[in-house]
Amino acid sequence: MDILEVNEGNEPKDVSVLEPSFAQAFEYDHTRMTTMLSNSETSSIMRRMLQTIELEELAKTYFQLLSVKLPCTSIKISFADKSLCFGCVVKNARSMKISLDYGHHFGAPQHAQLAYVFSRVLLPRQRKLLSEIHAIYAMGLKHALEFYRIRRLATKDMLTGLCNRSHFNDSLHKLMSISLRTKQTFGLLVLDLDNFKQVNDRHGHQQGDEVLVEFANLLTRSLRESDHAFRFGGDEFCCLLVDSDQAANERVARRIQKTIAEHPLFTQYKVSTSVGATTFHDIDTQETLFKRADMALYQAKHSGKNLFKAA
Repeated sequence: MDILEVNEGNEPKDVSVLEPSFAQAFEYDHTRMTTMLSNSETSSIMRRMLQTIELEELAKTYFQLLSVKLPCTSIKISFADKSLCFGCVVKNARSMKISLDYGHHFGAPQHAQLAYVFSRVLLPRQRKLLSEIHAIYAMGLKHALEFYRIRRLATKDMLTGLCNRSHFNDSLHKLMSISLRTKQTFGLLVLDLDNFKQVNDRHGHQQGDEVLVEFANLLTRSLRESDHAFRFGGDEFCCLLVDSDQAANERVARRIQKTIAEHPLFTQYKVSTSVGATTFHDIDTQETLFKRADMALYQAKHSGKNLFKAA
């Protein structure tokens, strides 16, 4: 996947604002113009768009198809907290942004935006072709977006926004498969907040939730983009560290502990974190790997507070 990068002075002009005729590509009276796509072409595109419900794969297929038929240099789909970009920016490019509604979340409609970037202004027949292809793609895109939203709800912790235990199991399985294939090891951290129970008991669950949310934020900021953080429930968290050994595991754990020790919210409530760590070996199962890290955490908790133990 090529990531769309917009360089200073090279940002595509938004022709949906600058050139109304181009922005009105989707407002054609289809009864007054014959279709650009034949029935067989329409059926072929529909089959390709219905082959997958995975957003990234669907967007990639769409961009490949579009770049063959039109001077499209990139597309970008923005939704929720995510965006997918394919292609590249060229000088004097023209962009077109189309909004798309899909599904509802707690009664509120969900919105996405699809941005097209072209190397030149499209001719009327090309705009008509784009409107027809977009209409086909939009059907599949709505289903894929709704599927992503529902799956995200099933794999995200609603309080902290971190991935949950279910997602951890899937991510761990994938990392183990990659490690066995590439011989590249990875690390597992299991973390537990010290003195968290007294926050709930003395100050209430609202303050307890505030501590959990802030800890999740600090945890995420302490990791690399390639690493993953999870909340298992209560005050127990896990991290998967890609391409990491025991020394790297300890550096990350110490960084997390130092960040918490310097944060006013955690010092106010006297909250710290104990960490158990291990690295993956090729004879490990998911159960043996997690049990080893969990035992290291148990040793850290029972040896004092704010400690790191490796196994």
